[in-house]
Amino acid sequence: MMPVCHLRSGHRGEELRNHVLIAPSGWGPGHRFLRATFAPDEHTALLGDVQRFRGRSYLADGAIRENDLTSDGRHLQPVDNESWHLVIRDENGGIVGCARYHSAPVPRFASTAAAKSALAQSPLWRPKVERVVENAICLARQRGALFAELGGWCVADAARNTRHALNSVLYMFALGELLGGTIGLSTATTRHASSSILQRLGAKKASLRGESLPSYYDPRFACEMELLQFDSRMPAPRYAQRVTGLRSLIMAEMPVVCSAGPQSAAAASLTSLLNALSPVPAGNAPLVTLET
Repeated sequence: MMPVCHLRSGHRGEELRNHVLIAPSGWGPGHRFLRATFAPDEHTALLGDVQRFRGRSYLADGAIRENDLTSDGRHLQPVDNESWHLVIRDENGGIVGCARYHSAPVPRFASTAAAKSALAQSPLWRPKVERVVENAICLARQRGALFAELGGWCVADAARNTRHALNSVLYMFALGELLGGTIGLSTATTRHASSSILQRLGAKKASLRGESLPSYYDPRFACEMELLQFDSRMPAPRYAQRVTGLRSLIMAEMPVVCSAGPQSAAAASLTSLLNALSPVPAGNAPLVTLET
């Protein structure tokens, strides 16, 4: 069982010193984050450090092979540049944990990680996976929240039984609320009990009409996986107060590294808005009812 952590004044300085957020490319300093800074070189370097940390960890676990990495050891994923990344460091500045939050301006099933999962390649289960994803997108739209995919979780061996592992999850709940509320999905490995830990912290197995989707073996990562659902408003009850404290901490005091200045960020936001207002192609019409 992971240790329970409480936000006490004696730990605030340590938390701030050891945690940083990387903003999506094109996102500039804004009102939600009081310590956001425009630092494109630091943004590039820090994201590269995260990708190398992820690469080393996944390689050691047998989840990827050497040829899945770049020549400088980075594990690249297509959504990295457009995502938020939480970075957790140790007292020496080395990365000991990371997590990723990705929200597409116009989410569609075909572009999600769930659609590319081994479960979705099954003729039997693909329609059900698609319905789960579309229901989540529809629920987020109805609530005025974001649909996001959470992933890229990685914790160093030495930090797996520390508060860092716990924080890497709870910060995602807090960030999801701070960004306006989030309905999320994640393809989570059962390796190191990762999926079960996420469920103890508030995630739930993806389900349709009361039927949970099964776990499945994913040959890309050589492990058993599960599709999980998140609602940023509903962490596990025992951690709800903790998440509320972390949300305030992120907004007021956590360093946020941005690659874009306010003007370029405004232009990127306008582009996203125009894309969101564009007609949805036939065959991708949003659902108007939810299935549970």
